[in-house]
Amino acid sequence: MAIITLVGEKLARPGFEFIYYGPAEPCKTCKLAGVCVGNLEPGRRYKILRVRSMPSHSCPLHEGKVRVVEVVEPSIEIAIEPRLAIAGSVIKVHFADCSDKEKESLFRPEGLFEGDHVKIIEVLDDVECDGKTYKVVKVMRKKD
Repeated sequence: MAIITLVGEKLARPGFEFIYYGPAEPCKTCKLAGVCVGNLEPGRRYKILRVRSMPSHSCPLHEGKVRVVEVVEPSIEIAIEPRLAIAGSVIKVHFADCSDKEKESLFRPEGLFEGDHVKIIEVLDDVECDGKTYKVVKVMRKKD
C-alpha cells in the first residue's frame, strides 16, 4: 500500500528513491509535518510511485516548494548466508560481517535494520568476502 508524503519539486518524479533520516528542525513547527514526515520511518528507503497533480506547497527546506507523492518501500539487495537464500521464504535480517568497504552496501544496506523480517523475492548472484561466499538476494520488508 502506498504512503502519501511530500518531497521537493526537483525530486518529485516516479522511480526516485530516497532514505528518510528524520525531520529537520523547521519541520517540527510546520503545519504540513503530519503528512510530510509523519508517515515515514527514519532510516527507511522509499521509492516514488506517483506524483499527484495537486498544487505544490511552500517549504523552507526544498528550495521553496514540495509536491504530494505516493511512495512505497522498494525491494533491496542484501548478501545473506547461502542456506537462507530460498525465493519466497521469510527470514529475519542478520547482517554478515564483511571487511571490504566497497561491498558494504550489500552487507548492510540502508533501508533495512538488523532484525527486520523480509521476504526473499529473488536470488541473484554470489558475492565473496573474507573468504566466504554469500548469496545476493532481492528482498521486501514485511511490516508487522
